[in-house]
Amino acid sequence: MLAAALLVVGSAYADAPDNWDFSLDGYYRTRGYIFGGLYEGQAKPGTLLMSRLRLQPQLNFQDRAKFFMMVDGLDGVVWGDNASLASTSLFAGDPSATGYTGTEMDSLKLKRVWTEFKVPLGLVRVGRQGSNWGMGLLANEGNGFDDGFGENNFGSTYDRAIFATRPVTIAQTIMGKKGAPEIPLITAVGVDRLVEDPLIEYFGYECDPDDWPDGDPRCAQYEDHGSTSARDAEVRDDSWWVDTQDDVWEMVYVLVYRGEGVNFGKDVVGDLTVGAYMVNRRQQETDSNVLIVDGYVKAEILGGYLEGEILHIGGTTRAITLASDDPDDPYKKVADIWGYVVRGGYQDETFTAFLEHGYASGDANPTDADFTGRPLHPDYNVGLVLYEEVLSRVTAGTWGDDAKGLWSNGGVYNSRYVFPNVRYRPLPPWELSAAFLLAFPDQPDGSRILCADGEDCIATPATSKLLGWEVDAALKHEFHEHINFSMEFGYAHATDRLPLRTVGLAYKTTDDGREVGNYVTFQSRLAYEF
Repeated sequence: MLAAALLVVGSAYADAPDNWDFSLDGYYRTRGYIFGGLYEGQAKPGTLLMSRLRLQPQLNFQDRAKFFMMVDGLDGVVWGDNASLASTSLFAGDPSATGYTGTEMDSLKLKRVWTEFKVPLGLVRVGRQGSNWGMGLLANEGNGFDDGFGENNFGSTYDRAIFATRPVTIAQTIMGKKGAPEIPLITAVGVDRLVEDPLIEYFGYECDPDDWPDGDPRCAQYEDHGSTSARDAEVRDDSWWVDTQDDVWEMVYVLVYRGEGVNFGKDVVGDLTVGAYMVNRRQQETDSNVLIVDGYVKAEILGGYLEGEILHIGGTTRAITLASDDPDDPYKKVADIWGYVVRGGYQDETFTAFLEHGYASGDANPTDADFTGRPLHPDYNVGLVLYEEVLSRVTAGTWGDDAKGLWSNGGVYNSRYVFPNVRYRPLPPWELSAAFLLAFPDQPDGSRILCADGEDCIATPATSKLLGWEVDAALKHEFHEHINFSMEFGYAHATDRLPLRTVGLAYKTTDDGREVGNYVTFQSRLAYEF
């Protein structure tokens, strides 16, 4: 199906007039992983190879109307025959499409498709599209190879209709001030349809039969069920889309100033970007009304730069089915989530040095009415091991499959960190880089992050003030203008603040009885970009 779609796009261009332009962007990437001592009982380093083909065709009509597609092939597929396609493994030759999780995957996937076109007052974009804002702590489209360490594996994708315009420019035109200096202020308003009909029917919580039907009105639909009930897609009737109570949708608002060559005084010229990104997400069925406010700023002056993003998620919801200690309203949660990253330093063609500090708020008690913990986006990579591998496995193993939405997936989780980086380009396009990570717990909950003496937790088995530390290094090069090559190394030490043994990670017991872990990885990427 996808191959046919690409052929249709290509043939459409072949028959199109000369005022159409066709372009194809993308890459083919293979990444290899070696992990030493990651799992308990692992005798030798484990190795893994995975690929991704990304195709991004574009049709452009005179820069007035454009059509885009994004197709991913063999995304996350592990090299080799891992599905017993060959009756004898030793004689295998044709590889399978087995993913990293061990399940079979589609060889090709149409990930995004959208169109954008100009109107008299601005630009309209409609369709399934990527979303990116600021440093990518909240909305991160996961494109390209923009991280100092690691890969983009997720990406923010939404079914969205959005309109963007330059209000000051329009006002100048209406007032007849042609030729006046253009002020690069952009505003945008959009709407996302996130869910039309979930396959989970929500009931709020398990009702007491004695309360139905004359007691709590939420028990009016009482049956023998828990807080939610799984449904089968095959039994949907023709009017499944009519029910609007279970729809999840959001409004998106953007205001951003992007100034180039800004005069900061006394012949000091630089670039300045500052803006705000607001999202209001709603679902009637779960009484969810959440407001997200995300601010971003970046200033580059005389080789120095300062960049930062801060976000807050607030509001109320009953969609998170973690029973709380409030018997009258056990699923009501009041969100108060914070996250930020700030970095500052110096950069030129040869040398870059910056200090980065970041934070993702945690939740010391997931069973109370306050919901305060959420990781930063997993494609905002901080190092190779501590967050990306160790905390990812800790959150998955302790939350379990029923709470996948609370996994970190490799993002910064319930902690604050400092992350100094140095990058040196002795002979471009060669680049050497090194970084050191120190991570501190924010709100230990006694399960995913263990508690120490003096902290407000039930148990106090831990002693360290740190979650851990990590050293990273990388060598990167570009061959023949298209070949992107990197070799990356990471060594991490995880302290007794993490339940390593509980989730099956390798650990050792120190002389004073603490369980700690030491992990090493070597990773390499070879990609052809076009």
